[in-house]
Amino acid sequence: MNFTTLKKILLRLYFSYVKKYLNKIIIALLLSICVAGSTAAIAWLLDPAIDKMFIEQDKSMMLLIPVAIVLAFASKGLSLYMARVVLIKVGAKIVLVIQKQLASSILKSDLHTLESKHSGQYLSHIMYDVGQVKTLVSSGVLNLMKDSLTLIVLDSLMFYQNWKLACFAMLMIPLAA
Repeated sequence: MNFTTLKKILLRLYFSYVKKYLNKIIIALLLSICVAGSTAAIAWLLDPAIDKMFIEQDKSMMLLIPVAIVLAFASKGLSLYMARVVLIKVGAKIVLVIQKQLASSILKSDLHTLESKHSGQYLSHIMYDVGQVKTLVSSGVLNLMKDSLTLIVLDSLMFYQNWKLACFAMLMIPLAA
């Protein structure tokens, strides 16, 4: 498959299924940004937690830092839950549209076309293949957005905290793998 064919297919899929739900996908993206930010906040708060609470024994931080960590975890959990709910709803709506289109196509088919395949293949396309699309939309898209943003934010935090150690880690991690 060449690039122009792939581009045509992706544009058709975008305009047929995704464009209607773009605002909800953007909401899920914003919630994924909150998840990534909360993850970075947790990592950033662990440094003062160890320094201020355990090494310096600062009494004023004994309540402040744990509350901030709990709030960061709560923000992360709530954002992740809401993003999943939004994308599961989008996936279910897309599946409904695809299943209706497939059923309509089968009902409009001529007898020769219907007899050329076993009825189980049609059921497989309607149930399993379309279910895979739902899984892709609800889990795959969310994981791609969330994990990519989290990687970028945590790498940025790592370079902010200690750029020399971050450079060393970036060079050594591929060698260790």
